[in-house]
Amino acid sequence: MADVLCLGEILVDWVCTTQGAELDRAQSFTKAPGGAPANVAVGLARQGISTGFLGRVSTDAFGQWLKSILEEEGIDVSGTVVDPDSQTRMAYVVTTMTGDRKLAEFSKISVADSRFKPEDLNQSQFAAAKCLHFGSISLIGNPSAAATLKAIELAKQNQLIISYDPNVRIGLWPSPEVCKKAILDTLSTADLVKINLDELEFLTGSREFEAAEKLRQEHDIPLLIITLDSQGAFFTTAKGSKTVGGFQIQLVEATGAGDGFVSGILGKLLEQIGNGKNRRAVLNEISLEVLADTVRYANAIGALACTKPGAIPALPKKDEVKVFLEQMTAQASS
Repeated sequence: MADVLCLGEILVDWVCTTQGAELDRAQSFTKAPGGAPANVAVGLARQGISTGFLGRVSTDAFGQWLKSILEEEGIDVSGTVVDPDSQTRMAYVVTTMTGDRKLAEFSKISVADSRFKPEDLNQSQFAAAKCLHFGSISLIGNPSAAATLKAIELAKQNQLIISYDPNVRIGLWPSPEVCKKAILDTLSTADLVKINLDELEFLTGSREFEAAEKLRQEHDIPLLIITLDSQGAFFTTAKGSKTVGGFQIQLVEATGAGDGFVSGILGKLLEQIGNGKNRRAVLNEISLEVLADTVRYANAIGALACTKPGAIPALPKKDEVKVFLEQMTAQASS
């Protein structure tokens, strides 16, 4: 059984190979597996952490390819339902002239991940796990929204750490207001929330760290992290807050960097939490120094994910992260 359950979408990223081209002028694309929860699952598996994926895949060729990738990574797919009446979700990604990622379009009709149902969940997986990770795309509509809320309920019953990356994609929602309300309504279910500065502004109207702390207090979130791209990340807890600097790398493109970051956070937190059942209480007791080390490790994974194209293909293995951190430490001390 898996220690971490990642629930939500797995899809195909079509990444435009012409830097700076908008979707209407894009001519060629590379195909890569993606989907935020699936990216996190692979990131965890590459750190040697037992991980399961909860969701649906189509019987079309893309869906079977995506499922095979999870299997090749050693991810438990017993909670992954094969759906013959669906199609695989597609995401079309363009890159700016500076190399930053921009999601230009998603497919939305009869996509497999949106058809995930509460009855697809296996309670025994939650009884054996330590952590549930999910995003907001599965909350857009039923039945996947109902399945996500049921998974949160099962996670709480079994005292799992609950990790939430809202991963705001306005174009998939009926309106920005509906998106904002759905996310705010579910923040209090989580023990760990990761958002970026744009998402902080979307949820609070401010990009200031004081707004992040207010958000954390209002929703009783033990650990709230704001990613800052190449500048690293800011985190806040009841014990205090800290900014942890990032790493300078040669940027190729940033697809999957935030998901790699989340996998690093969860991987390191699991080391601290151990096998006890009162995991939220243990999380609340972790020192700021240990959390800062955890965020630095996650920053390294996020940085390495930016050095290769694609999301899942770019996520590093544990040994790669170790070597990178050793190199960065040596450079800093020379």
